[in-house]
Amino acid sequence: MNKNLTLNRLVLIFFAVFTILFCFGQKQNQEDLSGAETLDKSKISPEQIIEQSLQKLGQTISDEEKYEVRMKMADAYLKIKKPDFAKSTEMLFKAKEIAEKLDNTKLKAKIYGSIANQYSFLNFPEKIKPYLDLSKQEVDKLPNGYEKNYLTARLYIEYGNLEADKENFLVAKKDYQKALKFLGNIGNPNKKNIFQFRRAFYNMGVSYAYLKQNDSAEYFLNKALAIRDNENKEFKYFIYNNLAKVYAAKNEHQRAIDSLETVLKENDFKDNRLKADMYKKLIASYKVLNNHDKYIKYSEKLLDLEPGVKENNLKAINTAVSEEQKNLLEKISDKESHNNLLIIGCVLLVLIGGISVFYINQKRKKEKILYQNFINNLEKQEINKIAEPIKIVQPEIEEKEKPLFSVPNSAETMILEKLEKFEESAKFTNSKLTVASLAVMFKTNPTYLSETIKKHKEKNFNQYLNELRINYICKQINERPEFLNYKISYLAEEAGFSSHSSFTTIFKNVTGISPSAFLREAERKYKNI
Repeated sequence: MNKNLTLNRLVLIFFAVFTILFCFGQKQNQEDLSGAETLDKSKISPEQIIEQSLQKLGQTISDEEKYEVRMKMADAYLKIKKPDFAKSTEMLFKAKEIAEKLDNTKLKAKIYGSIANQYSFLNFPEKIKPYLDLSKQEVDKLPNGYEKNYLTARLYIEYGNLEADKENFLVAKKDYQKALKFLGNIGNPNKKNIFQFRRAFYNMGVSYAYLKQNDSAEYFLNKALAIRDNENKEFKYFIYNNLAKVYAAKNEHQRAIDSLETVLKENDFKDNRLKADMYKKLIASYKVLNNHDKYIKYSEKLLDLEPGVKENNLKAINTAVSEEQKNLLEKISDKESHNNLLIIGCVLLVLIGGISVFYINQKRKKEKILYQNFINNLEKQEINKIAEPIKIVQPEIEEKEKPLFSVPNSAETMILEKLEKFEESAKFTNSKLTVASLAVMFKTNPTYLSETIKKHKEKNFNQYLNELRINYICKQINERPEFLNYKISYLAEEAGFSSHSSFTTIFKNVTGISPSAFLREAERKYKNI
């Protein structure tokens, strides 16, 4: 019986570790400020809060007090001059240990929600929902009243963020509306819940921005900006960042630039992660305004900044992985003799780590080969575009077979000539282009056009169009380094795709690798030049 139980737990460790290691390499993106509750913040600096907290931990204090101190430290580490996400994450997991040891429903509800938010901030979506669900289980046990309304509102904000990360912005907006409803049950914003009011308005604005309802987005973002919160002053930077996005969407690029550059001039603005996103927005706006000098200036700033941002996030994720594995092994050791199990577990972890590293390396090598092959083929296609006479090749037909439909030779020649010019014009990046609209441009009928493409390009119209678009965007990435700084959603739009998901699927079908892998290989190529 004990052997079976031990084996089952080892299997659980295997899958937990493999999932975390696999997810470690995935790139995710979500805009939000850490929502960990700020407990009793004063006007002293975050560095002083950390120093005083360490002194307090050296004294004899209760577990409840230790929990409060850890939470304050987690918040303070995010607000020091050079934010330390790894230390902040470590403090949250230490607070989690205390809450679970005390089996305190209220403390567990808070800490599970805070860890979920930290994972959200670190772009580690696979771990968000499990902690939100744990938090909800604890919140549901609380009696009706202020605390339950407050924590439920926080939960709906985080559930909304999770949906927003999946681009389900209509669902996310409904979650934020529910959050505002529960906050409304509390009454007017006070010192404790004002930050959650502000977050709810902010996230409503972000959702409307993604839904391209820019007036509503601007309204809710300004509502968030209007709330005075002296203890979370840095939140206004996130609001201005998204207001700039709304202004740019309304083609008010100078207004967007003014908002961003005003924030960047503030001495208190130290968040490199947010700064990187602002640089990207400035690059895009200056590109539209044809200001080459500023475009180059912010491109260089972004390249200097991003490696440090990524390194900080990776350290925090490493800390989270280490803390979770430590907790898992401690739970096993509490119930049975664990010396042998610990040795086996460590060997297993090393083995899994080695397998994972080997798997990732093999995958990267394969992606590199696919990338190089695709680029080589792309360059060969460019060379082969030297003018050649268009030949109409009649397919061989068996004696007993008769073609069901035939395009007249004159029409076929005309269509092929126009297709050649069409491929050089990049008009295929128009997302609204259809076989019917292209036929109108060619002054022919859709059937002739479709049959000619099928015969000479050996693919249907949609496959032909999608391949042109993917080749185009790959060429831009390969020849223009600034494209490495753009989000995949922007690349999809630039290529003529109406959705991020369809672009990713078709990109992989055409090139053999994902857009993120292609960008990584292209970046390596530029570094080696």
